[in-house]
Amino acid sequence: MIPYADRFKIPQQSDIKKALGTFDDNSLNTIFTERFYETFDSLPFPKKPWDWLAQYVEKGQTYAQHLQLSRTLHTSASSHRNTIYLTIFGQIDKTIFDLDSLIDYTQRFFQIPVKLINPFIDVQWNNETNQWTCILNLSNGKNRSFKLQTRYNEKNNHSQISVRKILDLLTKVVPMDARCLVALTMYDLYDDDTDLFIAGLARGNNRVAAFSLYRYDPYLIFNESNWFDCKMKVVSELEKEIEERRNLLLLRTCRLLTHEVCHLFGIEHCIYYSCLMNGSGHLDEDFTQPLLECPIDLRKLHIFLKFNINKRYEELLEFFQIHNFYDEIKMTKKKLDVINQPPQGMNSSAKRKRLCNVTTNDEDVSQSFTKHFKDE
Repeated sequence: MIPYADRFKIPQQSDIKKALGTFDDNSLNTIFTERFYETFDSLPFPKKPWDWLAQYVEKGQTYAQHLQLSRTLHTSASSHRNTIYLTIFGQIDKTIFDLDSLIDYTQRFFQIPVKLINPFIDVQWNNETNQWTCILNLSNGKNRSFKLQTRYNEKNNHSQISVRKILDLLTKVVPMDARCLVALTMYDLYDDDTDLFIAGLARGNNRVAAFSLYRYDPYLIFNESNWFDCKMKVVSELEKEIEERRNLLLLRTCRLLTHEVCHLFGIEHCIYYSCLMNGSGHLDEDFTQPLLECPIDLRKLHIFLKFNINKRYEELLEFFQIHNFYDEIKMTKKKLDVINQPPQGMNSSAKRKRLCNVTTNDEDVSQSFTKHFKDE
């Protein structure tokens, strides 16, 4: 068994109850019941030494802490910001990347409008300088060319783009009504020279983020030692295998995008349940995490976005059924069954299936970053 990181305090029943908080809204009391909490899985043990909680010590974020933070992030002056904007940086392969379904899922998940904009007119490779450049349509309507910080390995003919430069460009074109603007790209990204790669970076104060889907392609093979050592498997022409690749990339991208937008909404990593908002120390761990948030993070989203919880689950279930996300279908049906048939004698105490009883040192050290994801 792989242990948790030293000084990580495993949440007890009382910690979970405190994180969830008390309920004054009777309509929420009919949903947030003990039976509802039992439909969520416990925080898993680390399986590898480089898993998230085998490396990092996090305190977790309670509902009350997020509520206090959200009052500073989301004020009356920002009440008009009611849309999530996505943009594509560079070209995408539409045979494997289902952008329309990703937009559909993001809208169902957050229950607010999601729009696609195209400020990046062109992204080109300069053979003379071994550097990427792009043309950006600015808010004043003018087009301007920008050089992008690039690292390049000639032997493998592989390049990576600095994610910070993309964020700098995004801040120039954030729409007035945007809760956030997120760029998605099929290019490989990095932050500093020590990175193997970086999946993404968010700049919360500017409401922008950029994420690469390059390493999420199930056909990619890469070396954990050298950033430039990447190659694609032989691409199948069988329709069934193309659809499987496309569907798996969609599932991974849905998880990545919703996790990171939740961060932009002030929700930190979860340590209370198996949850969409768990951190990940590497891609294999990321790929095994659930698409749905725990009840604590559901409450954070609900108070922020004011959606109908039952309706949201029904819309997510419909999406999972369309795309054959079988684990998510089972998970969502269990929740809807409980919500639609509330038991007698309901109360709001938090409950989960316990894996073990372990005591640790009480000292906690907060660490909110993962190996491949960063937040400025």
